[in-house]
Amino acid sequence: MKALIIAAGGGTRLRPYTNNKPKALIPLLGVPLIVRIISSVKKAGIDQLTIVTGYLGSKLRHALGDGNRYGVKIQYIRNPEWWKPNGISVLKARPFVQENFLLLMSDHIFDPRILLDLLRLRIENKESILCVDRDIYNIFDISDATKVKVNRGKIKAIGKHLRDYNGIDTGLFMCSPHFFKVLEYNIKRGYYSLSDSVRTLARRGRMRAHELTNAFWFDIDTLEALRLAEERIRKLGLAAA
Repeated sequence: MKALIIAAGGGTRLRPYTNNKPKALIPLLGVPLIVRIISSVKKAGIDQLTIVTGYLGSKLRHALGDGNRYGVKIQYIRNPEWWKPNGISVLKARPFVQENFLLLMSDHIFDPRILLDLLRLRIENKESILCVDRDIYNIFDISDATKVKVNRGKIKAIGKHLRDYNGIDTGLFMCSPHFFKVLEYNIKRGYYSLSDSVRTLARRGRMRAHELTNAFWFDIDTLEALRLAEERIRKLGLAAA
């Protein structure tokens, strides 16, 4: 199985750190965010990575190379429309991913045990799975988080402005190739975000939720989030990738 990592966005909320480098290369306790993600993916037993780049993508490719130093093989795909919603970046990988795959965000760090648990699951044809954190009262910046409504193991609704929700989108997915077909369908109709396509699959009953229990993950898209992530990593003893 491959891991597809989205690292195309401009990271405007992490200025000035992203003035001259992509968000994925911002150091977290001395280790770039994407190196932490690569390390977690490798610990979960996956060594085939596809990274979608965009903003200052050449710097990311130069920093990571072919992945050999991390014990993985990295393939790069460039999204020339990197400033648009993230569904476009995911769809760019379609010609290169023909089997079930992990879908990860370059600014979401996580305990590799989450992926180990996720990889034990089976997905049926046309299904996808999203890891969902049900501990909604301990989420940093809940107002900006993408919320989900889960019922009997299936995602029923998703969005930042949901009023009726019982979980948080962690940005960690396992998808079948059918996900690309749904993305293409939505993008042609002007629905460009990843959440738009999750919503479509949810309506069709094909979006499952994998509920996390006491698992560490963190979405780092602001300076405050970066500082808080550093504090939590120190407390958990995870400073080294």
